[in-house]
Amino acid sequence: MAGVLREADDAGLGAAVARAALFLVFLERAGHTSPDAMYVRPGGGPDLDAELGGEILREIGRTLPEMPGPLALLRSPNLMRDLSNAVTKRPPAEVLGTLLTRFRSETRGRVPGTPMPVAAFMATLARAATPASSFRTVLDPSCGTGDLLEAARVQGASYVYGEEKDLPIAQLAAAQMAVRLTGPGEGSTIRSGDALHEDRAYGPEIDAVLCNPPYSQRDWGAEELAYASRWEYGLPARSESELAWVQHCLARVRPGGPVVMLLPPAVAARSSGRRIRAELLRRGALRAVIALPPGAAQPAHIGLHIWVLQHPESEGRPRMENVLFMNCPSVPAGPSPDRPQVTWRELLTAPEKHGEVPGLSRSVPIIDLLDDTVDLTPAPRLAGPYEITRPDELRRTLGGSQGSLSSSLSRAVNLSPGREWGTPRTADQWTTASVADLIRTGALTLLRPKTTGPPASQDTSMAGQPVLKAADVIAGRPPSGTIPEPEDGAVRIEAGDVIVPSTVLSEGKYTARVADARTDARALLGRNLHLLRPDPSRLDSWFLAGFLADPTNVQRASQGSSVVRVDARRLQVPLLPLEEQQTYGAAFRRLRSFTEALRRATAQGEDVVGQLHDALTAGTLKPPAD
Repeated sequence: MAGVLREADDAGLGAAVARAALFLVFLERAGHTSPDAMYVRPGGGPDLDAELGGEILREIGRTLPEMPGPLALLRSPNLMRDLSNAVTKRPPAEVLGTLLTRFRSETRGRVPGTPMPVAAFMATLARAATPASSFRTVLDPSCGTGDLLEAARVQGASYVYGEEKDLPIAQLAAAQMAVRLTGPGEGSTIRSGDALHEDRAYGPEIDAVLCNPPYSQRDWGAEELAYASRWEYGLPARSESELAWVQHCLARVRPGGPVVMLLPPAVAARSSGRRIRAELLRRGALRAVIALPPGAAQPAHIGLHIWVLQHPESEGRPRMENVLFMNCPSVPAGPSPDRPQVTWRELLTAPEKHGEVPGLSRSVPIIDLLDDTVDLTPAPRLAGPYEITRPDELRRTLGGSQGSLSSSLSRAVNLSPGREWGTPRTADQWTTASVADLIRTGALTLLRPKTTGPPASQDTSMAGQPVLKAADVIAGRPPSGTIPEPEDGAVRIEAGDVIVPSTVLSEGKYTARVADARTDARALLGRNLHLLRPDPSRLDSWFLAGFLADPTNVQRASQGSSVVRVDARRLQVPLLPLEEQQTYGAAFRRLRSFTEALRRATAQGEDVVGQLHDALTAGTLKPPAD
């Protein structure tokens, strides 16, 4: 990736990665993937001269005529040699996959694409909603790097079509398809352009459409496209670019074919889209709305929705009278999560036959959805009846809760700071050193998850390991993440490590965590975290954590406005003898224990209040007499 970053100085990172990807496809297509046939033509200085570069570019163009153009050539002969050498040791598809992974890491998720678990789930839904033996041609009119097309290919599609507005991203998608579609009869066509404005037609009928369109586009072309024939369900408002994409996709699929789209939750409820949503329901075009958990795809802070639609003009097929609403606590990887014996095909084609699972899935008649708001948000449709504990069981629970709460409160009182904390410090002001200075002297080691290194496939020991996330550090809870597959440069936590976030949340919360042997040790360090490993003969962990979390210290080491990033190397630490450090460390540790006791008591109290409140409002419990 270092060579690609140097290549990106003038062209931009996306363009540089696209050039590298196209060169990888050229090497495979031209047969330069064995040591005997390694491509060795480039030579000379740090950059190719114009004559040699033009000749190589023409050679690549002749070999890759189907790639969206114009094509561009890598400038660095050294990078071309490195890529040529890489494909003699690993398959081009694997080399390209590593390149794309690091590209996404460098751009922090800003590359248009769909995480593979979500892409696989959407392709599964499209395959399930397609009549038997009809899932052959699939279109993604906003394909990004081609993740949905790759998922469709895995599901059995033999030919995939993609369109992407950004030329380098379109070239990346085309490169991915070129190195992966190798079976007989398989193929792909990737075009560069704005699908909404250009509205290209395709020769064969499209059996299914998968799409993760751009969100909240105010300049999608509401005025220029006002008279387009695609708006069969109503003219989308300027604020409803997603509903323009919905109608575009329905216009591209054959009669009866499915459309599966990943959309933000606001599309289901915005008042400006009410008439179009109502028309989609009346025409029988909407089959299901499935809520995903936050973090399943970008933007990670909201739970996106999957809409499953169907071109309604299908002869011989009964019109859908119900819409399936589902809530997925995690992205499904197999059969229906709530009813394993029911297939997705059965749920999508006849949801009313399979009953309701409160809180998870429900089939709602279309007539019940056509109210004043036409709100298609799954949560209100899935709310089940109150599950209230019987009064006798509640009485026993409250007895136990009272004892537990009393114990937690007593512990909090015992840990609460008293008058002994009022002794003033009379020594001189602190003499401090930065974390960077402590690292240079060997008192500290700074570790972060890396995005470079050997292929992760060389180390499978980390698969399934717990991961400490930034949210866990802020909330003071055990590691909540997992790593389904090994990652490059993972960092394993040890007891006594001090872990700090690399950003300050919008609420201004910041903390430092001392890893303990019981819950944190052996877990992996998540992203957006710094790990500081002190030399125990020179630094006390709790002393270090206490001063690193000081708000003034953090403010001085921070930069940025909307996203405030903390440079851990600039944080300051007082220079004290180890014995005095340990005294401060014990005080910080006691304050942390006090905070945890208060948090535990608060959680227990809120649980009791919640049970009693529900019982009172449900009418199963009588208020006590004053």
